[in-house]
Amino acid sequence: MTLQAFLLILRKQISQKWGRFLLASGGITVGIWAITLTSSLSFGLSDTIVTAINSQAAAREITIYKTPTNQTDFFQISEAPSFVPLSLNQLETIKNSNPDILEIVPRELIGFYQIKDGQSCIKERDKIAADNILAQASGTPPTEQELLQKQNDLNQKCPTINFTSTIFQYFYDSNRANWYGKTEKLAPGEIAVCYECGSLEFSKGFNVTKPEDLLGKEISLEYKQSPLAFDAGKTQSVLTFQSDTSITNSKIQTFKIVSVIDDRKANSFSIAGGNLNFYADFSHFEEALKLKFPDKDLKTIGFTENSAYINNYQNVDKVINNLKNDGYLPFSITQALISGVKTIFNILTTVLSGFGFIALIASVFGIINVMTISVLERKKEIGILKSLGARDRDIFGIFFVESSSLGFIGWLFGTLLAVGMGSLISLIFRILVDNNSEWKSNLEGLNISQFGPIFPFWLLLGTLGIAIVFTSISGLFPAIRASKQNPVDVLRSE
Repeated sequence: MTLQAFLLILRKQISQKWGRFLLASGGITVGIWAITLTSSLSFGLSDTIVTAINSQAAAREITIYKTPTNQTDFFQISEAPSFVPLSLNQLETIKNSNPDILEIVPRELIGFYQIKDGQSCIKERDKIAADNILAQASGTPPTEQELLQKQNDLNQKCPTINFTSTIFQYFYDSNRANWYGKTEKLAPGEIAVCYECGSLEFSKGFNVTKPEDLLGKEISLEYKQSPLAFDAGKTQSVLTFQSDTSITNSKIQTFKIVSVIDDRKANSFSIAGGNLNFYADFSHFEEALKLKFPDKDLKTIGFTENSAYINNYQNVDKVINNLKNDGYLPFSITQALISGVKTIFNILTTVLSGFGFIALIASVFGIINVMTISVLERKKEIGILKSLGARDRDIFGIFFVESSSLGFIGWLFGTLLAVGMGSLISLIFRILVDNNSEWKSNLEGLNISQFGPIFPFWLLLGTLGIAIVFTSISGLFPAIRASKQNPVDVLRSE
C-alpha cells in the first residue's frame, strides 16, 4: 500500500468520525493538561524562588572551614566536628588563589558597652562583682532580687552592642535598600549603625527624626567581649571551644557614624546570617583580641569559621569546587537552600503529575473500546482492502497509526489548554502586583518582575511521547485483530 493511499484512508476516517476522535482523546487531553500545567507551574515557582534567593547578598557568601582529615562535605560529618583554625595569612592565600573572592574575613563576635557618661562600664561591672563578694564574705549576701536589680541598672546605664565581623560589601548589599551615607568600605574608627536598633534607640538618644540625621554623630563604645582565639593550625573540637571572652582591660573607642540603616522598614528581605545591624572594620576585632590576650602574636591566632564573598553568585559553585580541591570544607547556606527547594518541587511535580497519569491510564480503556468498535464497523473495508492486495501489516498500520493520532490530538489540545491557563495565571499575577504597591516593592527587592509557568521544550516533547505511547498501546490489540481478519469470511458475512 502506498503512503498516499495510507494517508487518504486515515484522513477519511478522521473527517467522518471526528466527534468520536475528540471524545476518545478526551482522557489524553486531560492527562496531558494536568501533567504539563502542574509541571510548568512547579518549574516557574521553583525558578522564581531561586531567583529571589540568588538576588540576596547571602547567595554570594561562602563559609570556609578546615578539618584535620580534609573533609569537603559538611553533611558527611557524623559526629561533633573538629576544625583546624586558619590564620589571617592563610585566608589571604585562599583569596589570592581564587580571583572570584572579593574579600575573606573570620566570622567572629565582638561585644561593646555603649558609654553614655564617659565612665568605664567595665569598672562599674567589676565594682558590682567586688561588692557582691564583700557582701558574701561579711555574711550578708545580696538576695537574688538585689542581684537582678543591679544587673538591670548596669544594662540601663551601659547597654550592650554585639555584632559579627563581616565583609563590608556583603553588609552593604544586604542593606542597600535602606542605606544612608558612605557606601565605600569603612575605615577604622568609622561605624555603620541601625536607626532605631531596638532598645538602644539611637534615634531617641541623638534626638533625630530621620536616619540621615545620625550621619556625622559620634558614639563611645568600650570593648567588652573578644572574639574566640585559637592557635592557628592546632585542631580544635567544637566541644571544647573557649567560652570566656570577657575583656577586663578598659578601653573606650570613639566611633563616627558614617552609614545608617533604616531598620524601621519591614519590606526588606534578607537571608543574611549573623547580626547585620552594625559594621566596623575588622581591625577593631583584632584590637579586642589584643586586650584579651596581650601576650599573643596575632599572626599565631587562628579562626575556625571564615566568610568569603564572591563577585557573582554564578561563580559560587566554581569557588566551592576549588576550595574542596584544596582540602577545605566550604558551605553555602543559599546553595543548600536552593538544592532543598529544587528537591521539594521535584517531589511536588512528581506527585501532581501522578493525577495526570491516572487520567491517561483511564483513557486507555476508552481508546481500546473506540478502536474495537471501529474495527467492527469497518470489516467490509478491511475485506475490500485485503482483496485488493493490502497485506496484514498494512491493515495493522492503518489502525495502529489511527490510534496513535488520538494521542497527538489529545496532546495538542492538552498542551494548548495548559499554555492558555498559564498565560492567564501570568496575567492575573501581573494585575495583582500592579495594583498593590507594597507587593510590587517587595518583589522588586527580590528581583522578581513577573511570574508564570515555564514550558521547557523537553517537557512538551516528553508529554507528546507519553501521549503517543499510551494511545499506541491502546490501539495495539484492535490493530492486530483487524490485521488477522480473513477477507473471504468478512465479505461473505457482508
